[in-house]
Amino acid sequence: MDFVKVKGKEFYYKGESILFSGLGVGSWLNMEHFMLGLPGTDAQIRKTFEEVLGKEDGEKFFESFILNFLTDEDFRFLKEMGVNLLRVPFSYRLFIDDLNPHTYKEEGFRYMDRLLALCTKYEIFLMPDLHTTPGGQNPDWHSDNMTGIPQFWHFRIFQEQIVKLWKAIAARYKEETIRLGCGRLNEPSSMLKNRRRLIAVLEVVTTAVREVDPNHIIFIEGDFFSMDFTDIRLPRDEQTALTFHFYPTVWDENLTNKDYDAAERVRKMDEQLSGFSALRDTFGRPALCGEAGVDIKKDDLSFTMQLLDETLSLFQKHSLSWTLWSYKDAQWMGLAYPGNDTGWMKLVSEIRKKWSHYGQMQIADEFMDEIGKRYTDDFSKELKYELQFQLRGVLYRMEEEYILKPVLEKYSREEIMAMPESFRFENCDYYEEYRKLLKQYSWK
Repeated sequence: MDFVKVKGKEFYYKGESILFSGLGVGSWLNMEHFMLGLPGTDAQIRKTFEEVLGKEDGEKFFESFILNFLTDEDFRFLKEMGVNLLRVPFSYRLFIDDLNPHTYKEEGFRYMDRLLALCTKYEIFLMPDLHTTPGGQNPDWHSDNMTGIPQFWHFRIFQEQIVKLWKAIAARYKEETIRLGCGRLNEPSSMLKNRRRLIAVLEVVTTAVREVDPNHIIFIEGDFFSMDFTDIRLPRDEQTALTFHFYPTVWDENLTNKDYDAAERVRKMDEQLSGFSALRDTFGRPALCGEAGVDIKKDDLSFTMQLLDETLSLFQKHSLSWTLWSYKDAQWMGLAYPGNDTGWMKLVSEIRKKWSHYGQMQIADEFMDEIGKRYTDDFSKELKYELQFQLRGVLYRMEEEYILKPVLEKYSREEIMAMPESFRFENCDYYEEYRKLLKQYSWK
């Protein structure tokens, strides 16, 4: 059977070196608030819809969302652009019920079966990536963390659940050659001063997977949201590779200023990417950029495309595999998006009058400053950074109760149940300039 293999610092397929170019399919099997225009974590969003619709209709709603979001038409579109890899984040809740964690939900495997069938049909490799864990592997909303504390690293029972889940997934799909491998944890951020616990947990995952699946690649993530590889060590397993995330415009907001010198911006971005590219030499393994991208501003689309062009040209310069974030969302970072006249975007347009994730972050920041003044004149940046995540957990609950739910209740059951169809390919638009860039830079 022809599996993608690691040979030194390169990926190989059917005896030839291969590079990957593709997209992440975010906010599909794990809902992310800013991308879908809905406040709250995945679990909170689902809970709110079930409170409004009832449990049975709530479950039907999310099944419809999953089935409409990615179809044959999407895969034809992706294939035509030259995409050869999809990174698909998923929630542990797709397979595990917290109240019955020892029995896996069959619908999770059913959705994964459907995804693998589509990938096989269109010859697009699949990298499933675990985006959430019990307790949260990082403090942020996208790990479905409602507390702002990455408790996954503090409870062995949570860790054992994930080890067993990955083993079950690996066993079921060990013969699927279209599956590139497994992304053990998306953006782990232990917030621990000593990384031994993080390293130990991830090594146990690797060992468990290898007990049932000797063939697929296991991807090694850095700490601090997949960006810090200090103290990270590789398991004694040749079929391992590195994965990192690259968001220079998030780390330095000046880079999104149109008046900033373009040549200097590219130089800075190149300097940062060179650090990740060097991981191949440091570890002797190939590297994949699992996420990169920018907010798309419709009122200045040409500049957004310039930023994407600069990013992709750097990946080409460094001969790096990549998957951009993201394929489809509610008009934020996605290549494709529902049209303005769809039910989903009508809902989102109302919510965005009252909420944005940038506004949420600003509120948390300002609150922490005010709270800090009551206790100290020397509020450390490190502690402020840690605590603002916990404060955001309070904001999630407020936004769920006083923004999402009241707006949702304005719609009839029929209107809400039709909203997932907004994401069907035929009901979506896409950025032609973005499509052309992907086709231009896709590895042949």
